[in-house]
Amino acid sequence: MQSLRLISFSKLPRLLLSTSSRFVHFNSHDIFSKDNSLKSVKRFKTLCPELNTDGKRQAAVLIPLCIVKDEISLLYTLRTNNLKRNSGQVSFPGGMRETDEQLQDTALRESCEELGISKTGIDIWGSGRFIVSKDIAIMPFLGNIGVVEPENLNISSEEVQYAFAVPIRHFCEPANCKHTYFRQQSNRLMMIPVYTNNYKRIWGMTAYMTWLVLKSIIPEKFNQKLTSTLYGRN
Repeated sequence: MQSLRLISFSKLPRLLLSTSSRFVHFNSHDIFSKDNSLKSVKRFKTLCPELNTDGKRQAAVLIPLCIVKDEISLLYTLRTNNLKRNSGQVSFPGGMRETDEQLQDTALRESCEELGISKTGIDIWGSGRFIVSKDIAIMPFLGNIGVVEPENLNISSEEVQYAFAVPIRHFCEPANCKHTYFRQQSNRLMMIPVYTNNYKRIWGMTAYMTWLVLKSIIPEKFNQKLTSTLYGRN
């Protein structure tokens, strides 16, 4: 899979680009309310494509909303370099389903192991549809883990180098939202969002799930458009 180019989300007038995302404000009561969580999960399911998962191994991830320094944020992990799959990449906490395990339990178990937090501190809102990555079908779950300090989490050093949070207002700044194209062996172009931040570039499947969740929880403020989905054809 060969990367073709990295493209700015939008070439907006200088005046608009100079308007900092720090002026975008989100009320935690509005975002974390029961009504908004139900609406967000409904939109999330609608946005997730319906895909054939026959013959795929199943995994689950938690997309953790949290509050860091009074900012509503998304929490990410940077995987260690010794893992067999996606080593050294940004991801959401998650992993492979164990025998006879419910996928929600998979997301909870893996999140607790990787982040060092208790299940009682995780409020699962609901899930989207399966997202297919190569030979794996991933079930994404939206959840709220409350107030956290990423640098003080008791992370699993075998799986995670460090955890970091990105405020959702950061994604409302067009300059931070880019995308790239990949050409597959089938000669199909895939368009994938890419997000820059102060820690590590977010791209690939994690960026796609980030796009899905932002479109679900803050549809009026998050305006990045993709001309095709991850599975669309140009």
